[in-house]
Amino acid sequence: MNARQAGLRFAIALGLCLAFAASPAGAAMDVAKVPNPLATTGLWVGDNGGVLGPDYIALIQSVCETLKVKTDAEFAVITIDDLGGLPVESFAAKLFERFGIGVAGKENGLLLLFSRDDKKIRFEVGYGMESVITDSIAGRLLDEKALPFFREGQFAHGLYAVAKAAAEAIGTANGTPLGLTDPAAWPAQVTPPQPLAREEDGAAGEMAKKADPVPSALVSGGIVVLFAFLGFLFINRKVAQKRGRAAKLKAAQGGGVFALTWLGSIGGFAALAAINKAILPFLVSLGAVPIASSVGLGKALKSLRRRLAGYQEPCAKCGQPMDLLDEQADDALLTPEEVAEEKAGGMDYEVWQCPSCGATESFSAKLGKASACPQCNRRTLVTTTTTVIAATRTSGGKVKFVADCENPACDYLKVTERDTPRLPPPSTGSSSHSGHSSSGSSGRSSFGGGRSGGGGASRGW
Repeated sequence: MNARQAGLRFAIALGLCLAFAASPAGAAMDVAKVPNPLATTGLWVGDNGGVLGPDYIALIQSVCETLKVKTDAEFAVITIDDLGGLPVESFAAKLFERFGIGVAGKENGLLLLFSRDDKKIRFEVGYGMESVITDSIAGRLLDEKALPFFREGQFAHGLYAVAKAAAEAIGTANGTPLGLTDPAAWPAQVTPPQPLAREEDGAAGEMAKKADPVPSALVSGGIVVLFAFLGFLFINRKVAQKRGRAAKLKAAQGGGVFALTWLGSIGGFAALAAINKAILPFLVSLGAVPIASSVGLGKALKSLRRRLAGYQEPCAKCGQPMDLLDEQADDALLTPEEVAEEKAGGMDYEVWQCPSCGATESFSAKLGKASACPQCNRRTLVTTTTTVIAATRTSGGKVKFVADCENPACDYLKVTERDTPRLPPPSTGSSSHSGHSSSGSSGRSSFGGGRSGGGGASRGW
């Protein structure tokens, strides 16, 4: 395999990946979303319908490339899965104009559009090509070269045969025979993806047409409310399991429940909107239900925290409510290391004293202002950051990090410096390049800007 063939096969593989990423199997294709194969992979062939496979793409690409080299005519062969409800004539005309097939001024473009699920095919012809590929010639080529293969399920073979015949007709009309030959052995046909069931097919389709999305939106909204309620119950359980006022207040924040409520809402509503093919009811639900649930959950948690502000821990000995000592009183009962952790902001210690039996209990909760010291393992390590040299657009900078343990029994201190990158250049508001280079065999990045003449022929099978 030479370098040109290797490059072509790489471009074909890339084209197949891009085609299926842009158009999932069975999904209707929008004209505006059909990938331009010449811009994405440098090929004249775009197999968005998944009916060709690499070998037949290479054969048809060779036909289109030879035609371009010998006659300067531009020939695009595009397969799609579904016309999205448009007539094949409208889809082909819009796609032709969007791609701009043919050289501007010559208008020598030709589009062969194949819709797998609609069982439609069309030649769309540029202004300058209408005298060569007339409507009658286009129809005859489809009837004789494509449809016999299509009826046998050999879509790739039929597309190659009709593309080759059209290219040879253009070459002959220009006095430049192309000399195209068939392969010694025909490649195997690929198995196309299965189309999705259509709404208009059968009783199930009638039910889908008449389906009312509002009940689904209400049910899904109810599920979101239920999950918010279950989230509140979960937080309540966590609060009950904690000991100490600070630990209970921390458990009552509930930030994760809010995030899960919104993420679940967005995912669920997007899925239901796609299934029901209706947007408005789910947009209303997406705005109203999570907001209402979040407001209700926020008020419930605020009420819970308000109750916890006056919470009294029961005594483990006698069961009577204990009193929480103030900071000055509980510091006298803590170790110097524990006092240092509180001052550094790594821990919060509570000391409770029972007025009935005199027993004392202490509880702790982690805080985030200080981390654990690698030397004493106390949460007294405070890290500060200082800019030593400020970065500019021409040179990098330097930042100093000081990690200091505030435990009086520990002398850990670590100072490190780190280089910072240069500041990015100011935005110019425009791209630094006018186009991109494609990795296909043609080396082009776009069609020539031609226009459709409206002529051509369409067939179904």
